[in-house]
Amino acid sequence: MLNRFVPETVTPGRVSSSLRRLRRAVAPAALLLVALLVAGCGSSSSSSSSSAAKPLTKAQFLAQGNAICTQGNKNLEAPEKALGTSPTDAQFIAFIKGPFKSEIQRQIDAIRALSAPSADQATVKHVFDLAQSDLDRVTSDPKAVESSSVSPFKDFSTAAHAYGLTVCASESNG
Repeated sequence: MLNRFVPETVTPGRVSSSLRRLRRAVAPAALLLVALLVAGCGSSSSSSSSSAAKPLTKAQFLAQGNAICTQGNKNLEAPEKALGTSPTDAQFIAFIKGPFKSEIQRQIDAIRALSAPSADQATVKHVFDLAQSDLDRVTSDPKAVESSSVSPFKDFSTAAHAYGLTVCASESNG
C-alpha cells in the first residue's frame, strides 16, 4: 500500500514523481479499506443474535482487502492528475492533507470494519495501527515526506505484505 513512495530531493520535476509514488503506495490501502467496509457492513440483516459479523476467512479478508487497495489507486488518479507535473509546495501539501489523507483514512477505516479472521485479529489490528500512524505522520508534515529517503509507509507495508495484503504493499520492502 504505502511502501511505493520513496522520496527524493525535491525539485520541480520530482514533486510529481514523489506524488505518483506516494499515491501508488497508499491508494491500494484505500481500496482495501473501502472493500472491507462494504463487506463488513453488508451483513447487517443477519439473523444472528450477535451484533458482530461472522469472522471472514483469511482468504476472504485478503481478497476484500486487496480489492479495496485496487479501488483506492483508482480513486486517487484524478486528484493526482489535477496536480499536473510540477505542483507548487502549497498544491502538494493541499493534496496530501486533502484527497490523499481522506482516501487513505477511508481505506484504513474500511479494513478495520471488516471482521478479520479470529486467529488474526491482533495481527490485523497491529497492521492497521501502523497504517494509521504512518498516515498521521505523513499528513502532519507533508514536506518531510519529500526529503526522506525511506518510504513513510515502510512500517505498514512490511507488515501488510507479510500478512498477504500484497496489493496494499505491492513493492519490495528493501
